[in-house]
Amino acid sequence: MFKRSNRFVASESPKKNSFFSKITLGIAVATFSLGLTSASAEESLSTVYHIYLDTKYMGSVNDQNLISTVTKTKIETASAMHKDLNLSVEDIEIIPEKMFRPVYDNNETVLNLNKELDVVVEATQLMINGEAVAHFNSSEEAESVLNEYKLLYLSEEELKSLELQKTAPIAINSPQEGQSRLLDVTFTEEVSLELQKVAPDKVLTAEQGLNLLKKGTLSEKKYKVKDHDVLGGIANQHNLSLEELLKLNPGLKEDSLIKPGEELNVTILTPFVKVSAKEESSKKEAIAFETEIKEDSSMPKGEKKTTQKGVNGERLVNYMIYKENGTEVKRETVSEQTLKEPVKEIIVKGTKVIPSRGTGDLSWPAVGGYVSSGLGQRWGKLHKGIDIARPSNKTIKAADNGKVVSAGFDGGYGNKVVIDHNNGMRTVYAHLESISVSVGQVVSQGQKLGVMGSTGNSTGVHLHFEVYENGNLKNPMDYL
Repeated sequence: MFKRSNRFVASESPKKNSFFSKITLGIAVATFSLGLTSASAEESLSTVYHIYLDTKYMGSVNDQNLISTVTKTKIETASAMHKDLNLSVEDIEIIPEKMFRPVYDNNETVLNLNKELDVVVEATQLMINGEAVAHFNSSEEAESVLNEYKLLYLSEEELKSLELQKTAPIAINSPQEGQSRLLDVTFTEEVSLELQKVAPDKVLTAEQGLNLLKKGTLSEKKYKVKDHDVLGGIANQHNLSLEELLKLNPGLKEDSLIKPGEELNVTILTPFVKVSAKEESSKKEAIAFETEIKEDSSMPKGEKKTTQKGVNGERLVNYMIYKENGTEVKRETVSEQTLKEPVKEIIVKGTKVIPSRGTGDLSWPAVGGYVSSGLGQRWGKLHKGIDIARPSNKTIKAADNGKVVSAGFDGGYGNKVVIDHNNGMRTVYAHLESISVSVGQVVSQGQKLGVMGSTGNSTGVHLHFEVYENGNLKNPMDYL
């Protein structure tokens, strides 16, 4: 706190002259008289103390206790706001000087010190890549914050086990199946601690320090929504993409209605440093079986059968896994052992085309168009199919090979065609303006059945299309 100089200003002793080595008694008496005079002069000297603060001259005083009083008062005042900190003041240099006619100004010096002298605390400074990030009351508290940061992503048991390995290294075998072990924990950046005197208000609590490491900032910037604001515009104002803005505000969606006065988070949080963990893991994994397709020309197209069921194999894999803040960033295979070979699945598919038999792959029954209404409840009752409207032309086509089992007017369906595809599937085409096929006729996939219309209970020109499989109503969109 105080740095006292041992030197006195203008205090050098006078040099002796050899002329006085041979002297008479009278001269000796004169010399004795001169010595008495010098002693008297020495007694009349006063000490003045020159005060410097970081090489800046504050003034001079004749009593050092004045400086002690200033520093004591400043520390006591600051202690009321920073009770748990070991406070002191900046280094003060005091240079004493003996003077015959002392020159000093106690009041001005004290006034300058009260204005310029700062209260400080010798804190532990957390450095990341050589730059100061945070200050703590002690090195123990700083170390505790770094350890708590690690515990956000690792268990205390893992850290203790790792520390034990380092202090008493022993040969460790690879982990057993389904197990993993931590090999190393570091930080992604260079982290160091050093002592540094700083203002008390720069010292963080452990909780503040932990949040700072996690978020990269002590406070998140908020934006208050104004009239006519839109999400895209707010994102642009803060150099964010819309996706980033939505991610920063859980529950907010692209089509969300925002109101003036609402607050949105517009701060992307980037940790100052990440916890890097390296672990070895042993895991049993399935080896997916292969599927082989064989064609059979004697089997109708659309039919298939499995002659050999596929079975997954098994393997034991040892991985080296690298994580940052709990998220895996890299994985390397260390070793691999096959425990069971997979069994290939063999499927036989028919290729024989039978005109009256469907292939099972339905094609779009119109020339273009879009689905104007889907399968489901509509107007208080079940809408059994899909409606296709606005085609490029009105031709209605067979969705697959088959035989026409119904063709004619059918009440609310209007003009309707039903095709049995002889593979368990049936398709229905309704509201046709005209029909081009007859019952018993074999049709091929894509063949014209009629013209789109609005007959029966219809609100406009469209095709109503239904699909049945083994007598059960199905959603046509699952087959088209």
